[in-house]
Amino acid sequence: MIDYKMDVKENNRREVEARLAGMGDYVRMDYLSSCLKKHLDFDTKKFVLSKLAEIYEFRGMFNDAAKLYKSMADINSTFQGKIKDFVKCGELFVKAGKHYEADDAFKNAIANAKDGGKIQIKIAEKEAYKKQAREYLTRAKNRNAMQTYEKILTLELTLEEKKEVQKSLFELYKKLGRVRESFLIERSMKGIKPSY
Repeated sequence: MIDYKMDVKENNRREVEARLAGMGDYVRMDYLSSCLKKHLDFDTKKFVLSKLAEIYEFRGMFNDAAKLYKSMADINSTFQGKIKDFVKCGELFVKAGKHYEADDAFKNAIANAKDGGKIQIKIAEKEAYKKQAREYLTRAKNRNAMQTYEKILTLELTLEEKKEVQKSLFELYKKLGRVRESFLIERSMKGIKPSY
């Protein structure tokens, strides 16, 4: 098998953009990956990372796209840019089912934010998990939905949000034959402390 490497002669963003025109997604992915192996200026590297991340996300390659957003956040020179990239990274890791990596990304976003921004990031984190849990439910991926709802319970929730999540978990536990868990969450929903 021949190891084919795309030849990259372009040195700046304008040249890279011009070469991308007319390429299909898979050729773009190969070309942009090859560009990342070259020494590029900051603006061109950020452009290449964002274009490649865009394609990966569109293709459902959420884990790879998240890693690229993490790389963008690492090189971003502004706090707002870092926060935006880390939040996007976290959302994509949630879609990929990588909860530990998502936690790390959201924590990095919070570390770069001021007080008011931290609240917005926590809201974005909750929404990313809720949206993914609903997505799993619509695709009948009950086990994944259960794990995602269990993760949501570890986040800062309002009383109403907590009840909503517990109700969803109760239904999932019943569907999945998790008798003990469904019993415990039902007691918790009624305000009865578990007795071990």
